[in-house]
Amino acid sequence: MPDAGTRQSGRVTLVDLAAARRGDGPYGAGWNGIGAEARRVRTELAERALGALWAEAAGEAPGLALGAVGSLGGGDLGPRSDLDLVLIYDDRVAGQAAADGLAPRLWYPIWDAGLDLDYSVRSLADCRRVAARDLPAVTGLLNLRPIAGDAELAGRAASAVLADWRAQTRRRLPELAEDLAARAGRFGELAYSLEPDLKASRGGLRDAKTLRALTATWLADRPHTPAVDRARARILDVRDALQAVTGRATNRLMRVDQAEVAARLGLQDADALLAALAAEGRAIAYATDVTLRRAQHNLMRGRVPRPLLVRGRRRAPRLASLGPGLAEHEGEVVLDRPPAQDPTLALCAAVQAATRGLPLSPATARSLAAAPVPARPWAPDVLALFCQLLGAGARLVGVWEALDQAGVIEGLLPEWAAVRNRPQHNPLHRFTVDRHLIETAAIAGPLAATVDRPDVLLLAALFHDFGKQAPPGGAVQGQTPPSGIGRGASTCEAPPSEGHAERGARLAGPILEGLGVPPDQKADIVRLIREHLTLARLATTRDPDDPATACALLARLDGRADLVIQLRALTEADARATGPKAWSRVRAQLIDQLPGAALAAAR
Repeated sequence: MPDAGTRQSGRVTLVDLAAARRGDGPYGAGWNGIGAEARRVRTELAERALGALWAEAAGEAPGLALGAVGSLGGGDLGPRSDLDLVLIYDDRVAGQAAADGLAPRLWYPIWDAGLDLDYSVRSLADCRRVAARDLPAVTGLLNLRPIAGDAELAGRAASAVLADWRAQTRRRLPELAEDLAARAGRFGELAYSLEPDLKASRGGLRDAKTLRALTATWLADRPHTPAVDRARARILDVRDALQAVTGRATNRLMRVDQAEVAARLGLQDADALLAALAAEGRAIAYATDVTLRRAQHNLMRGRVPRPLLVRGRRRAPRLASLGPGLAEHEGEVVLDRPPAQDPTLALCAAVQAATRGLPLSPATARSLAAAPVPARPWAPDVLALFCQLLGAGARLVGVWEALDQAGVIEGLLPEWAAVRNRPQHNPLHRFTVDRHLIETAAIAGPLAATVDRPDVLLLAALFHDFGKQAPPGGAVQGQTPPSGIGRGASTCEAPPSEGHAERGARLAGPILEGLGVPPDQKADIVRLIREHLTLARLATTRDPDDPATACALLARLDGRADLVIQLRALTEADARATGPKAWSRVRAQLIDQLPGAALAAAR
């Protein structure tokens, strides 16, 4: 694109804008650029072209203003983004007739130039009425961008919508929460989708806009972390690359386009692109959840939190103690003093949060990331705390996410980076590798009561798919190839070539040693990881009533009944964490049948 001086001095028309979108004309060379500067330039060019149109169509038109919402309103116009415009009129000055007369002189030239347009004509009162009943409208109007005409009128419209939004928070906040849940159900999560919608998926651009709307209520502030600050910009980079590659105004990142989009962004391959999107989507989703939770909490209390002042001086709030260094404040687990040099503090805080069903404060999690980590091998008390956290059931997931977003997890388990945000291309899997591992451990928590050594089950659940990490210099490995165990197969078959289960068993050994797991428990955990697919394979590919099938299972577990019970629990947790199709009623019945036969044969 021309330099800044040329941009300021040259006249931009709608024809120039349309040519730039096609890659032609004086502005076409850089139109498909990626990054904040490219978006700023595109926005500026669109504003100048629309300003020139306004000057020709409206001239001096008191009581009328042209504003932009959507990507143009946000100042981040994409290569194929439409022009989302609002013609606003002050009915005390111009009236609807004047606005209706001007509208065709604005819209038709835009269409004639071949540009995509989404438009509306509204009075100041209309803006408030539409915002009061339409959630997408209010989140758009909160970021109304004056383009041409009466800038003061556009500012009044945005201010009125904002004032109404704050005044109506008690009614609108449940609506916003329902909208977030509905979109997540319809479009899935950006972090875990193989073909995500960059805009509508949970953790996508619309959630980033919702996050801004939440902070505008003044009920709660969002977490201010580098990950959240950069997430929206990086998703916009992916959107820009996608639109440049496809030549279409799309937000759906299809598999067929992922390799080329990754190349545009300088990423190694499609898996690297999905992993990067997972990180950004998780950051936005986590920040949105935290901000919504705090806003709901403060709304229920009927007040906006303010510092406690005594004789004009700020006074620390009273905190309910949860143990040394920890307390509860505003429904969250917090530190009640600067973090001490206690390497178990992070685990203690996580256990308190998970067992009490309280979220971990994001600020506390960030402070814990700076605390010392336990020396390896871990002492028995550290390992016990870790296993207590893993056994917390469904509450583990949220606490782990808070720690992971703050960087605490990779401090405790540096090996976790190898599976973090790794995509899985098996359609049965709902989650990335790391989230699947946490879901499996969370489901294994209640099942631990059915086994004699719960810690063995929990650690096997956490590391069972650790072999699904990318090999050095390569993409993520696919699913484990078939093991060769089929109906009528011999129990003396050679073991399969190393798949993710065998690889995971090999990688888990040194990790477990670092966690201070005793040698006998380590050997059993490694065995369970290696065989975590065996029960399901035997039960679904051979006759579970055939004594040879039970014999085959026992042979893989050294004839030990306790490991049969452990493997049964691990198999269920793994399948339920994978997805509903992996743990259907029929599949569960088949898998339940075999352990009983194996236990009878072991007696």
